[in-house]
Amino acid sequence: MPNFKIVSKTEDFNDFDEQVNKHRRRIALRAILIIAVVLAVSTAVYSYLDRKVYVDYSITAKSVRSDSDTAQYMTFNGHVLKYSQDGAEAFNGLNKTMWNVTYEMQKPHVSTCENYVALGDEGSTQIVVVDDKGNQSTIDTRLPIMDFTVAAQGVVAAVLEDSGATRINVYDRNGVQLAELKCTMTQSGYPIDISLSPDGTLLGVSYVRMDEGELVSSIAFYNFGEVGQNEVDNYVSGYDYKDAIFPRIKFLSDGAAVAIGDTRMVTFGGGQKPEVLSDIEFENEVQSVFYGDQTIAIVFRDNKNHDSYKLNLYNPKGKLILEKGFELNYTDIQISKNRILIYNEGECLIINKRGFEKYSGKFEDSVLLMTTTSTPEKYLLVNRDITQMIRLN
Repeated sequence: MPNFKIVSKTEDFNDFDEQVNKHRRRIALRAILIIAVVLAVSTAVYSYLDRKVYVDYSITAKSVRSDSDTAQYMTFNGHVLKYSQDGAEAFNGLNKTMWNVTYEMQKPHVSTCENYVALGDEGSTQIVVVDDKGNQSTIDTRLPIMDFTVAAQGVVAAVLEDSGATRINVYDRNGVQLAELKCTMTQSGYPIDISLSPDGTLLGVSYVRMDEGELVSSIAFYNFGEVGQNEVDNYVSGYDYKDAIFPRIKFLSDGAAVAIGDTRMVTFGGGQKPEVLSDIEFENEVQSVFYGDQTIAIVFRDNKNHDSYKLNLYNPKGKLILEKGFELNYTDIQISKNRILIYNEGECLIINKRGFEKYSGKFEDSVLLMTTTSTPEKYLLVNRDITQMIRLN
């Protein structure tokens, strides 16, 4: 009689489940191997590009310009902003105009934040506000303008000259006054710089005053949102510093600000009531200050060689993330993504944020503005006669 083996349904299901699990494990292992290979290749490519050094550049496109001798240039929201005594223009790439406005100013002062530009003339009573589509409005301050700053919604804070006092008024982009602060030397002090947070809620002011014969600086913060409504003059926090002056104050984001003096830097955070995060004293005097995307670049002269400089790059909390020496007599420094451009009219030095030198060389034509593009190897060079797109080789 034949000897049949009887297999239960449970055993069949167990074998089937085991085969399914083995198949899943093989698929998972293959996926892990593929991801590991992709990561390894990506890391190798990134490392190669990170350390790649360029020795020359080629001009890939150019456009002729004809600007006045008073024209000045700066980066604005991924574009180039040209402004002069009779108007301003934002253009993209090779002179493709995004918008332009006309006005009459002797010495135009410019403040930008994300999509907005504010332009005003020292001593005048009007500030022109323009968004990224060219929509224009005018703020009438009624008092002479000494300084101003703009936020990301077009909110403007202006330091105004008044008899016996100085006022800081805050306006919306249409000129409606939102707040007013009165500054006197015996109380708050004289405002030497101001900055609005991008959302327009916080105002930072650097004051200087005399207190019993001593020079005292104050960094004060005002909150025009709900948190500051119950505070006197919307004042939410402030800090005094003896024998120090902070001519620069800047919001890097809604929750981060920095005040910079000749030999000192103080960073602030903490949201609606800014608090001190770091207080750094420098050995050398600050020569220049530049701001990037959540970074602060401070340039010092080298103690040993006065033809040399040192650039320190900090994050918003005051942590040093790069220290780099260089010998180029710069007129401007641009910080964008992973690149730092150090340049003057005749030559440039490009480094990344790890300190590797990517390119060093002379320009074929004079340059008043050098800026990055979305392609790491491509840069835009601008002067009053020509705009050039170049590619590093």
